Amino acid sequence: MANMRGFSLTASALALAVMIGGCGQQGTQDQQALLANSTSAAALPPLPDVQPLAAGPATPVRYAPGAAALPRVRPLGYATAPDDERYAWIDRADRISDTIGDAPPDYYFDYDEGVEPWGWETAGGYRTYAEPIDGGYRYYYYDPGADAPYLVRDPSYSYGYRDGRIVTVYDRGGRALSAYEASRRADEASRYYARARALRQASDTRARRGVVAAQWAARRATVAAGRAEWDRARADDAAWRAYRSRNEGAVDQRRFAEERQARAGAAQRFATWQGEGFRGQAPRLYAERAAQMQAQRQQQAGQQQAQRQQAEAAARQQADRQRFQQQQAAGRDPREQQRAAAEQQRNQQMQAQQRQQAGFAARQQQQAAQRQQADAARARPPIQQRPQQAPPQQAPQRFAERQQARQQAQQVGQQRGDQRRAMFAQRQQQQAARMQAQAQRPQAPQPQAQRRFEGPRPQPRFDAPRPQPRVEAPRPQPRMEAPRPQPRMEAPRPQPRMEAPRPQPRMEAPRPQPQMQAPRPMPQPQAPHIGGGDRGGGGRRDR
Repeated sequence: MANMRGFSLTASALALAVMIGGCGQQGTQDQQALLANSTSAAALPPLPDVQPLAAGPATPVRYAPGAAALPRVRPLGYATAPDDERYAWIDRADRISDTIGDAPPDYYFDYDEGVEPWGWETAGGYRTYAEPIDGGYRYYYYDPGADAPYLVRDPSYSYGYRDGRIVTVYDRGGRALSAYEASRRADEASRYYARARALRQASDTRARRGVVAAQWAARRATVAAGRAEWDRARADDAAWRAYRSRNEGAVDQRRFAEERQARAGAAQRFATWQGEGFRGQAPRLYAERAAQMQAQRQQQAGQQQAQRQQAEAAARQQADRQRFQQQQAAGRDPREQQRAAAEQQRNQQMQAQQRQQAGFAARQQQQAAQRQQADAARARPPIQQRPQQAPPQQAPQRFAERQQARQQAQQVGQQRGDQRRAMFAQRQQQQAARMQAQAQRPQAPQPQAQRRFEGPRPQPRFDAPRPQPRVEAPRPQPRMEAPRPQPRMEAPRPQPRMEAPRPQPRMEAPRPQPQMQAPRPMPQPQAPHIGGGDRGGGGRRDR
């Protein structure tokens, strides 16, 4: 029956697609939306992660610690939920409980030294854990993909959480407590929150095992009693009923209904096996669901293939229709249009080749012009003659300007060098003059002794050492400075070489004086050995 219903829906969708195939893009979008709705109407949620039930007798239950026995933790903060959302947390958990119903747990895992929490996972990813405690069960509810609970329930209270804070607390009858009453239960709420996070982590790391059928049969009534208690609380609480009616459209009722139907079937198969005394092999709780899903996948595959074929056919028809309309509008024969299209393609190819050739020729011309400029630059006369010519381009002119600037810079540098050398030569002359003056100072007593020896002769006129500065160290000595570019050798550094003590032996007065003191009259002082008349005669000859 299900296959016939799926076939009729597919046929209707295909017929509708054929009718609107030529209506353009909007028709295609409407077709896709209709097909999507048709497919989703028959869609089923995936199977839960279920472990097969295990045979064997029921064993004693090990209880989990109560709230006071749980480890102390840092108290969570309290943030009051808005009035119109105060029942959001308990209502969400109640919907999940109704969806699971009396279906056996999907698995259990070991935790806390022998405690065996039970776990259910819906097709949408919601998780519920139940661990036995003294007086009933403690339940933990998680959103898809969350590692922290949004609600924890014990036999007396229920605690709602959001973003690591306590937002609301409900009493056993489902009534939301005031902010003052809720804050007084922050310690229990904080301890439950920490244990819920630890349970969620353990469920992913510990091995999952199938629940013993006899154990579930013994405890099923307790779980069902807790669910029925919430049903009565919702019926008695007007605020809770008002919240559910306001948010009825925000919940995917269809998917929850499908999940509830599958869980109800599993509960019925378990009850049948229990009525048979658990004889034989444990039933596959969701076998019918698996067969339905296999048939659904095949049906969906056939529908998708038919949709693709229909869409391709509609696209071809639309393209043919458009080509025919264009041909009619142009008034041409199809063969002429083909020839025109081929001619247009050839023209485009020829234009592309011409553009390539033109680009290649332009590059060759540019390269030739660059070579000519380089040859002209090499054949150009020296820089001194360039100003007489008028460069035809700006590049040679800029080059000539740079050359001229460099020449000017060289001339300025040469002038500065000449000035430094002239200053250095002047300092050398001044140093030489100082040295000559120092050399003349010890010779001053010699002319006095000669005057005493020669008497009152006009020898003071031969104190000629005064003009000797002209004979002092040869002026060409500045040429010995040889390396003119030695302006780095500052004047103070060569001064030690020109110190007075070293050149004095070369400038001693006794050596040049014999040449300047008329040696011929020098023997005349010996006349007293011969006679005094000769002195007087000699004196007359001098006159």
